[in-house]
Amino acid sequence: MGNGADFFSRDEKGRRSEYESLEPARTVNGVKGHLIKKKGDSDTHTNLPFYSNTSDVYFRQNENGVCQARVFIGQKTYLDFDWSHTHTNKGDGRKFERGTVHVQVWKQNKDGTFTRIVDARSMSNAEMKKYGPILKDFCPSVKLRKGR
Repeated sequence: MGNGADFFSRDEKGRRSEYESLEPARTVNGVKGHLIKKKGDSDTHTNLPFYSNTSDVYFRQNENGVCQARVFIGQKTYLDFDWSHTHTNKGDGRKFERGTVHVQVWKQNKDGTFTRIVDARSMSNAEMKKYGPILKDFCPSVKLRKGR
C-alpha cells in the first residue's frame, strides 16, 4: 500500500507527478486529507492541484505552517478554505483576518479550466461539521469563523 508518498511518485500513465507528499495522508471524521507541495514551487496557491487522486482535501503550508485546504468533489476542485492571509472582498468589502477561514468556491468552465468566484464567504454550518475536524487536526490554531 505505501505511505502516501509512493502514490505521488507516478501518475496513472507512469509520468512523474508534479506534487510531493510532505507527510502521510490521514482521515479525520471520514474526510481524507493530505499535506502536499508542488515540486519546485514557492508558497503560492498553485501549490494545490485542480484534480485529486485519492484525498478529499489537499493541504498546503507556508512558513507559518498549514494555511490552506482545497476540497474536491468527484476528484475536481470544489472550494478552498484559506486562512494564510488577510482577505478583503472586492465586491462587498467584507474582511477576513489572517488565521480565520475564508471560503472561495471554484467553478469549472466549458473548456475544462477552473475559475474562482471572486467574493469569499464564511464556512457554512455543514462545512464546519464535515471539514472543521480535519482543518483543526492539520492546523489546531485555525479559526473556522470569526470568534471560533
